[in-house]
Amino acid sequence: MEKISKQEFYSLIKGFEQIPFTQTEAWVTAHSRHDDTKLAFFVDQLPEPLIACVAHVKKKAGLKMYYIEAEAIRYKDIKHAKLTSFFQDLQQTGVDVIEINSPMPYDATYEIALRQAGFLRPVGQFSVALSSYISLENEIKYNDNWKRNMKKAANNQLSFEVIDNAVSDDINDFIKLYNEMSVQKNVAPTFTFSSLRTLLASANFKLFFVKNEQNERIATILIHYNNNHAGLVYAASGEKAHQCAASFFMYDKLFHYLSQQHIKTFDMEKLAPSIHSTNAVFLFKNGIKGEYIVVNGEWSWHKNSFLRPLMYIAKKWFLKKIEW
Repeated sequence: MEKISKQEFYSLIKGFEQIPFTQTEAWVTAHSRHDDTKLAFFVDQLPEPLIACVAHVKKKAGLKMYYIEAEAIRYKDIKHAKLTSFFQDLQQTGVDVIEINSPMPYDATYEIALRQAGFLRPVGQFSVALSSYISLENEIKYNDNWKRNMKKAANNQLSFEVIDNAVSDDINDFIKLYNEMSVQKNVAPTFTFSSLRTLLASANFKLFFVKNEQNERIATILIHYNNNHAGLVYAASGEKAHQCAASFFMYDKLFHYLSQQHIKTFDMEKLAPSIHSTNAVFLFKNGIKGEYIVVNGEWSWHKNSFLRPLMYIAKKWFLKKIEW
């Protein structure tokens, strides 16, 4: 186990077969609010690492915690013993709690490695572990509701806008639409102008808009993409978009655009069927026929066992997070 600099980390992982978007430099920088003191960069060995990860470092109530959003892997078929050794070594870096939340598709080898390193599923899970992968190599199939709304959109003179080089006006328009949606759904944005600017300066993220007949931007989507895979990061639409089915139009045009860019799959991210209002989002996403995917999701290790239930209490009752 070696702790290295940010610059060295991103130099070493070039060419890795698996680099989740959550481990890209843009994502990590944006989510640390450009504060590298809140980050730690680890590799299993030098000079040619097989495993690497960025840990978001949190210090609260005298505890040191790592939050890790998946790992970068040189070879996808890496043996679980290597992963186990990596996570065991990570526990020896003066940390009290390690939390992992991996958006990568479920892998039994990964679970075996974590369990043999002493990790468990947390007491309660606060992230959605279900997604859907849409194949862009074949004809995309929609349910009847999607077909009706796409016909509706076709009668409203909508246009699809690809942003190749985002400027401040583009970011502000995205934030405006997202804020409008946030008020309607009573959810708080998880990004800032600065974090969006950082993401969009990277080759791994791209922004799109839908315009109405009056040339107004009424819907938007931000995606991540790398090699032949892409996925949803944020999407937003205002009241004008709802009136003309712009969101349905947007995804359909996005899929056609990505297929032309030789992207093979699109991750719809976070399918959340429930008895709550989030079920409406699930029904929307589920109208596109894809392959259901369960992700590796949440895992945790605690230096002292009493911290395990305490972390649940803190998230559930103090941070008011929703269990899934």
